[in-house]
Order: sequence, then C-alpha cells, then structure tokens
Amino acid sequence: MEIILYVAALIAAIALLVIAVYLGMTLRSTSKTMDEVAKSLEEMTGEVKGITDQAEKLMSKTNDLLEDINGKVAKVDPVFDAVGDIGVSLLGLSQSVRELATLATNKVTANEQKIVQAVSFSNSILSFRDKMKANKAAKKAASEAQEEAVQL
Repeated sequence: MEIILYVAALIAAIALLVIAVYLGMTLRSTSKTMDEVAKSLEEMTGEVKGITDQAEKLMSKTNDLLEDINGKVAKVDPVFDAVGDIGVSLLGLSQSVRELATLATNKVTANEQKIVQAVSFSNSILSFRDKMKANKAAKKAASEAQEEAVQL
C-alpha cells in the first residue's frame, strides 16, 4: 500500500508541476500583454499630448482671429450707422418729393381749365403772328412785282 501512496504522491506532484508550468506560461503571456498595453498607453499619451498642443495653438489662433474680427467690426459699425441714417434721409426726401408731386398734380388738375385757355390763347397768338408774317410777305411780293412791272 505504500507504493500506492508514493504513486499517488508522484501523480499529485506531476499534476502540480503541470499546473505550475501552465500557470507560469499564462503569467508570462499576461506579463507580455501588460507590457504591450503599457507601451500602447505611453504612445497614446504622447499622441494625445501632441494633439493637445495643436489644439491649444489652434484655439490661440482662433482667439486672435476673433479679436481681429471684433476690432474690424467695431470700425465698420459707424459706416453701417451712417448708411442707415442716409436711408432714413432718402426716405424722408422721397416722401417729400411724393407729396410735392401730388400737390403739383392736384394744382394742375384744379387749374386745368386755365391751362387749356392759356394754351389756346398762345396758339391763337402764334397763329395770328404767322398770318401777319404771311400777309407782310405777300405785300412785299406784290410790291416787288409792281416795281418789276414798272421797270419793264
């Protein structure tokens, strides 16, 4: 029976040895994995630091650009105010012209009969003047014809 105990102890020792070998291989594999994870984390930390630096530079440039734009907008604001004032002035002028045109139209309408009479009177005067010129020319032609007849 002693032999069975020795064989059992030997089997148990071999089983423990196998377990220890597999456990050692697993721990070595885990150690390699942990080393690779550590290296990856270091690389990622470096890359994130680079990205952070670039982001800070970009934010700085963006802030400078925003300040520049705000300064230029502040300089341009008076121009827009002036343009707005010109628009208001033009609106007032347009309304005044419209009122003046309406008033003139109303006056013309009210005095239409007088205007028609004035135009008719001026046409009569022009017609009379033309008749007088024609009459004068006819008298002159008749006088010249008489002088020619006398000379012949």
